[in-house]
Amino acid sequence: MPAQQWSPARARIQLKLAVQRVRLLAQKRTQLAKSTRREVAALVEKGKIESAKIKVEGLLSEDLYVELLEVLELYCELLLARFGLLETVQTIDPGVQEAVAGVIHAAPRTELKELHVLREMLMSKGGRDFAIACIDNEDGIVPERITSKLRVETPAPELVDLYLYEIAKAYAVDWRPEGFPDPNAPVESTATTTAATTSDAMPAGASTAAVPPVTPTKAPAIPPFDTNLPLTPPLDPAKADNATVVRTNLTAAATGAPPPAAAPNAAGCGSSGGSASPLAPAPSKPAASTEEDAFEALQKRFAELKRR
Repeated sequence: MPAQQWSPARARIQLKLAVQRVRLLAQKRTQLAKSTRREVAALVEKGKIESAKIKVEGLLSEDLYVELLEVLELYCELLLARFGLLETVQTIDPGVQEAVAGVIHAAPRTELKELHVLREMLMSKGGRDFAIACIDNEDGIVPERITSKLRVETPAPELVDLYLYEIAKAYAVDWRPEGFPDPNAPVESTATTTAATTSDAMPAGASTAAVPPVTPTKAPAIPPFDTNLPLTPPLDPAKADNATVVRTNLTAAATGAPPPAAAPNAAGCGSSGGSASPLAPAPSKPAASTEEDAFEALQKRFAELKRR
């Protein structure tokens, strides 16, 4: 077959065909891998562990191949999105160099003819030196996400055992590699383990009586406003035109002190039984003087409130 020369129109069509073919091939390989996993689970259930491990090694390489196809599909979509850089620039632009190098290097490892034709077009576009650098991966020009999926090596036995264990668990097959913990074993509670450790650490003859838990004490909260305060004694209507009476026990509640006693009644009213009432006037001062002092105190409090 003659080498394909670079043609922007044909390259765009070839990119679209490559995306569709790569996607279909990845889906097909994924379905085949599912059926192979069921076969592996059946082999494990029958006790044929060695045969199951050999199939698992094939599954690992198959999964890498599917991942490679997904990366190539991503690169083809990137080249379609940035096709203007391929069409107008004479050399390979750095914005598409990773995708071009990945397709040139990985296309021969696939069975898709669309990728092979696209590879030849990209090699013609980049030139001979660029094509050789991509084929031989000179100076690490091929991205790691491509080269890591093309390594041919035997998988580690631990990886095969872990993969086989996950397949057996997915298909409800009771099997696990040597050294793996049993997931159905009862787990000892943390409280029991702590109690056993404490009892081992205690000396012989020591008391094992339970220590009551210590309840943290809280600071007493400030009570709400008291609504059962004694009433403010009535004032003279002639002197109470511009007076405002403010009554609260917030300071007393915060400090824990009892609320201050109410001002004595200007009318001098006592209880009906003749006993001393909290509202009764003090015997050391006359009623008129006490009333004037209370009124002056109220006026001072009101003036302070206005300044605030």
